[in-house]
Amino acid sequence: MGGARGGYLKRRLLRLKVGFLLTEGPGNSKDVPICLPQRVQVASDLYLESLTGNLVLTRTKEGILVQGTLQVSHARECDRCLAAFDRAIELSVAELFASPPDANISAFSIDSHGEIDLAPLLREEVLIEESYRTVCRADCRGLSAETGINLNHEDEGSLVAAGPHEDGGEAIDPRLAILQQLLK
Repeated sequence: MGGARGGYLKRRLLRLKVGFLLTEGPGNSKDVPICLPQRVQVASDLYLESLTGNLVLTRTKEGILVQGTLQVSHARECDRCLAAFDRAIELSVAELFASPPDANISAFSIDSHGEIDLAPLLREEVLIEESYRTVCRADCRGLSAETGINLNHEDEGSLVAAGPHEDGGEAIDPRLAILQQLLK
C-alpha cells in the first residue's frame, strides 16, 4: 500500500484547486508559482526530475485558461550514443480547461471538486518535445559502426582507423559486408 500511496501523492502534486476562480467573473486571474525540485510521476510512462515555472490561471466564460512557461528536466536517452542524460526543456503552455466538461471546447476539463490536473497536459507537451532528435551534448560522437562501443568514452589512441587490412584489401563498413559476399 505504501508504494501505491507514494505514487498517488506524487501525482497529486500536479493538481491545482481552481474552484475559487469559477465563482469569480470572467477576466479574473491568479498567478501560481510551480516549484517541484524533486522527481515527480506525471504518468505511468513519464517521470520528471524537476518542474518549475509560473502559470497564470484566468477565468473565461468557458472555464479556466492556463498560460505560462515551465522549465522541465527529465531523463532521456541520447539518439546518437544511447547514454542516459537529463534534458532540460522550456515548455510554453496555453490551454483551456473547460467547465463544465465539453469535448467540443477543450480536451481538458475541471473536475467535480473544482480541480485541474496538469499531468495530462504536461505528458502531452513533454512527449511532443521528446519526438525531436536529442543528443547528450553537441559534440556527441555516437556509437562505433563496427563494435557498437560508445565513442565518447573511447581513448583517441585505441580507436582502429579504417584503412587497408593485413591482406591488402580496404576496410569495409560491416553494414555493407553482406553486399561484398554477393559479389563473390
